[in-house]
Amino acid sequence: MLCGYLFWEAWERKPDLCDRWTLSTLVLAAGGLGLLFVVQMYQAAFGLNSASLAGLACGIMALIAANLHYLFGWVGIRHFAFTFAFLLVALPMPSAIQNPLVGGLQSSVAFLNVEILRLLGIPAQQIGSVIKLPGCIVGVDEACSGIRSLQSTIMATLFIGYLTLRRASLKILLLLAGIGLAVIGNVGRSLFLSYTANQKGLQALEAFHDPAGWSILTFTAAGVILVTWLLNRAESAIQARPLTAPLSPSGRGNQQR
Repeated sequence: MLCGYLFWEAWERKPDLCDRWTLSTLVLAAGGLGLLFVVQMYQAAFGLNSASLAGLACGIMALIAANLHYLFGWVGIRHFAFTFAFLLVALPMPSAIQNPLVGGLQSSVAFLNVEILRLLGIPAQQIGSVIKLPGCIVGVDEACSGIRSLQSTIMATLFIGYLTLRRASLKILLLLAGIGLAVIGNVGRSLFLSYTANQKGLQALEAFHDPAGWSILTFTAAGVILVTWLLNRAESAIQARPLTAPLSPSGRGNQQR
């Protein structure tokens, strides 16, 4: 639905039709078909997995690019690139990327939790992605690493930035801010659960686990909305700023007489 809305928005400003075959069109189409053939062979041997899904998506994107190039040329590919590439955000990451990323997030979340718990006077110890507390052990699993909230926040900031901001620098700033909010929120969630487990035992985690997740979702969403509003105001201020008068050869601005 989001991609459909983006396409509808982009279609209103579509470039002029050219309707012609070129060598670039044939190369894109042949490359997409070839990649789809190779991935189908791989999928027949090893089954459906995240890597084959990524390969199928790239092959389809090449075919879409070939169609856009036939209709509008390179201008059309640039115009509709984000609209179709946004589909890739919904796909699971290949294991070669996801496993190191999730492992790094788990270790980082556990490390930050242990350091903050020690500052609070709780003798915590990190063992990999496990937090050892005086009365129990709390594990930071894949779901608690924050990878899901991170991926959803990236999707949200890309979508909102594309629709509301015009400057690429502000779009990147919104994306980075969203990533930071997702990481901070997840660290706060896992810290709260670790502190609760130390104070009330592991049985209390079942009562607080889901409410903590919803509260962090609310925090991240509110933070993204606030940052978007601030960036929109900054962009409006930049656009409304008057241009300075050009300097004359003597180094002084032109004055009206």
